[in-house]
Amino acid sequence: MDITATIKKGECTRLWKEVFGDSDEFISSFMEHFYTEENMLYITENGKISSMLHIIPFEHNGVKVAYMYAVATDYHSRGKGYAKKLIRQAIEKAEKDGYKAIFTLPANEGLFGFYSQFGFKGKYPVEFKTLHDFDFGTGEKEKDLAMILSLDNNYTMQSTGTLHVKKI
Repeated sequence: MDITATIKKGECTRLWKEVFGDSDEFISSFMEHFYTEENMLYITENGKISSMLHIIPFEHNGVKVAYMYAVATDYHSRGKGYAKKLIRQAIEKAEKDGYKAIFTLPANEGLFGFYSQFGFKGKYPVEFKTLHDFDFGTGEKEKDLAMILSLDNNYTMQSTGTLHVKKI
């Protein structure tokens, strides 16, 4: 079931707040400056978003890469494989859209194993350069360790990287 754009943004905000506990100001900043409907993948149950993620276009050393951001599943919908389904869709979309790699920052140590099952590798320190000084990281620079899934055999991440957000 699809939901309208207005409801979708509201549901995204609700789920984000519930799962991550971020401030209204932080979520609003993301929604205003970086949210696009076409870059949000989601699953609904009973007219509400149960699981979501966002694909944010970035650039690394002049190469188009995607950041899989704000992967979240409603507490009542966990264990149904929704996040796995969305991650597979995100990888397919990133390949189709011509990204050379897709990366993510696992929120905790346990998630490194989860993402590795999809082919994500490493713990690369990253720094974000974005419009509006939005922090796509963890809020603690030393914990901003990215896992990378190369979608092109010619792409490799350096030991550290500065990622620049593309204009959305």
